[in-house]
Amino acid sequence: MEMTLEAARQRVERVLTVDMVESLEAVDYELPPFSAPPRATTLADARRGRVALRHVAGAADAHYLVEAFGDALLMQLQLNLWRMVVVYRVPAGDALDAAGLATRLERWRIGAEHAGWKIGFRDASDPPRRWVETYAYAMGPEDLLESELQLQYWRTDIVQMTRYFLLEMRRFGVRLSPADAGYAI
Repeated sequence: MEMTLEAARQRVERVLTVDMVESLEAVDYELPPFSAPPRATTLADARRGRVALRHVAGAADAHYLVEAFGDALLMQLQLNLWRMVVVYRVPAGDALDAAGLATRLERWRIGAEHAGWKIGFRDASDPPRRWVETYAYAMGPEDLLESELQLQYWRTDIVQMTRYFLLEMRRFGVRLSPADAGYAI
């Protein structure tokens, strides 16, 4: 049975405003000690991430402020039925531009591309703010919204991609928080 247009709109809305918020909260989680009984700690119990959401009902995108690992990343997810675009916005500093960020994220890019994402970098401006954007886009199957297994795959992949984006930036000492850069959010 084919999904109706209204059902697809509702599903996109739920993915953007409920499913992804819950999923992104698990970007940062606390590992239990090795002495803990197996499976005693659930991801829901261990998650430490916090997510703030900006979204206009009916729009095919949402903006998230993902707080994890002592920083906050501005992220956008666009979902057009089965095409997904993830954009990470990093405040541009004096010594940070798209080429410099691409070099730092080479290992991350290879992993994301192996999973099916196409990755790009660009310098962006929203005067007086300057950003370095990393964007990842992928095509899911045409029945993406009808398949919980497919949705779970892509949600989990976005969470893992976001987790390691945050960790790589931390490793290189790049601050992500727009508030730390003086940008109103």
